[in-house]
Amino acid sequence: MAFQDFDLISERRQNEKKQKLKKKIIIGSVSTFILLLIIAGAVCAVIYNNRQSNNAKSSPPAKPEKQISQSQKAIKMICAPTDYKQTCESSLSKVLGGSNSSQPKDLLKAAISVAAVELNMAINQTSTFKFETPEQKGAFEDCMVLLQDATEELNSSVSHVDVQTLGKLFSTTPELNNWLSAVMSYQQTCIDGFPEGELKSALQKELKNTKELTSNALAIISQVTSVFSNFVQAPSANRHLLSTDKDGLPSWMTHEDRRMLKGKSQKTHPQSMPPKYAGRYIIYVKEGVYEEYVTVTKKMVNVTMYGDGSQKTIVTGNKNNVDGVRTFQTATFGMFTNKHEELSSTF
Repeated sequence: MAFQDFDLISERRQNEKKQKLKKKIIIGSVSTFILLLIIAGAVCAVIYNNRQSNNAKSSPPAKPEKQISQSQKAIKMICAPTDYKQTCESSLSKVLGGSNSSQPKDLLKAAISVAAVELNMAINQTSTFKFETPEQKGAFEDCMVLLQDATEELNSSVSHVDVQTLGKLFSTTPELNNWLSAVMSYQQTCIDGFPEGELKSALQKELKNTKELTSNALAIISQVTSVFSNFVQAPSANRHLLSTDKDGLPSWMTHEDRRMLKGKSQKTHPQSMPPKYAGRYIIYVKEGVYEEYVTVTKKMVNVTMYGDGSQKTIVTGNKNNVDGVRTFQTATFGMFTNKHEELSSTF
């Protein structure tokens, strides 16, 4: 064999050794990289598990599906007698969907609350209205007074439901019916005051939801009363507002109020009432026909107007819509306050 052959064999062996070494280096590098990936994955898994454990400790327990379905079932039941079932269910679900409450009192409070919220939203939207005639502007001014009264009645209803026990609430449902019925009257009177046109249509659209929600609240009161009446005897429907004593004064009045009425204090007009008067304010109107317009404002609380008889003490006026006076402004006697009494007079 020639020496050249030995040189070729030696060179080939050296190349093979280099390739083997290169393979070992590559295998070692890949193995090291894979090992690092495994270690990194393990570390990430530990960190993730720790975070999940901490979140599980800090987060409230998941609500059972049974409770959620029970709440939805109660909402469907309470909305069954309403005229606007879809509006009722969707509005109550937004308020009570996550609370799991199925108590009649909570449902009733929520039904009135959503009507109040919707009314406030409608009032805010009407602030963008533009008026083309004095009639539209005047109707809007009357409307704002009416909607403000409606807001107060709704807020009073919510507060009343909130502080009463279910038994006491059941016995005072006539008051809730009166307040919510007044709200519906205010809303419709507001709309009726506008002349036909785009502005009236826009107002009807803005008040549509709150009118439906108020109607639903009235229906829910009847539903709650009907359900609760199966367990508690309904209060007596007898009323004694018209009963009188030997002096012809209401029998339900206190001794002090009767004494003041017998004295017939010579105050002749609500405007004579001091701004911060405490107690009952008696206004005696003597026999006669008075051509004037009387307004008892919200600040005049506990006002009693007392005349000499329905055929003797008469207050009259002649304002009417035909002469261009808005219907809301034609009342001979306007009462915008609570706890007012009118006795032995004609308006």
